[in-house]
Amino acid sequence: MAEAGAPPSGGASRSNAGVRARQVRNVAIWSVALFIAAVPVAIVSASLSAGADGQAGSILALVFWLSGFGAAIWAFVLAFRHWETLPLGTRWLACLPLLVVLILIAATVLFVATT
Repeated sequence: MAEAGAPPSGGASRSNAGVRARQVRNVAIWSVALFIAAVPVAIVSASLSAGADGQAGSILALVFWLSGFGAAIWAFVLAFRHWETLPLGTRWLACLPLLVVLILIAATVLFVATT
């Protein structure tokens, strides 16, 4: 018989790991979807650069991008908190959106600094 303070059996922790992995995957996929949603809005707003429509499109693209960035950070933090219990593919899926965005930001800063 298990004591009151004993950890749950192996089956219970596996189901919790599956729930965590699913949650991390969902957040990582949403971050990618929000990043992708910002691209067409930014292209359309660039073509309407003059006027209020272009400004509204730019603001909408920025909102999509910042939402994707927030979701990417959230996915990374969730994955980092449960790193040992997550499968390798889920770890990569959680880290790649933030990693790609930060590498692109660093490349842009380096490009601007050298020109």
